[in-house]
Amino acid sequence: MTCLKLLACAVAGCVLTVSLSAQEAVVTPVSERLPAIEAASPVVQPVLSERPQQHKFFDRQQLFALYAHSGVRLLDTVKTCRELSHGGVEVWIPTQSCGGIAAWQVGSIGLALGIGWMFHRHGNHRLERITPWVATGASAAGWTKSVFNIH
Repeated sequence: MTCLKLLACAVAGCVLTVSLSAQEAVVTPVSERLPAIEAASPVVQPVLSERPQQHKFFDRQQLFALYAHSGVRLLDTVKTCRELSHGGVEVWIPTQSCGGIAAWQVGSIGLALGIGWMFHRHGNHRLERITPWVATGASAAGWTKSVFNIH
């Protein structure tokens, strides 16, 4: 049992490390970003405004996070439904039916996507990237609770 807990912690740590390493920004020197300024007017310098680089919401990184989140939710749903069919009780979700659990889990995936989309639209791209991993952590906690019968 202790080996399984250690393995679950190691997997969670690897997932968080991968997601944080994907967030590191590449910094280019200022001299490479500025165009060459003509020497004809040494007093007047142009004001350069740089638009932030936009990315699509469903890019490769977001899809990977969505698949990971959906996979962990699916594991949690299967384990919870199996527990309910064998006389168990779900205390974290306000329903005791397998259909209700599945609907709750699908709704939570939609909620995480909606929150991430809201962050994307308002330019909070770091929060957009973190949102599905926080939801995945909550799913992993529910699955861990079910597997180890934590009350």
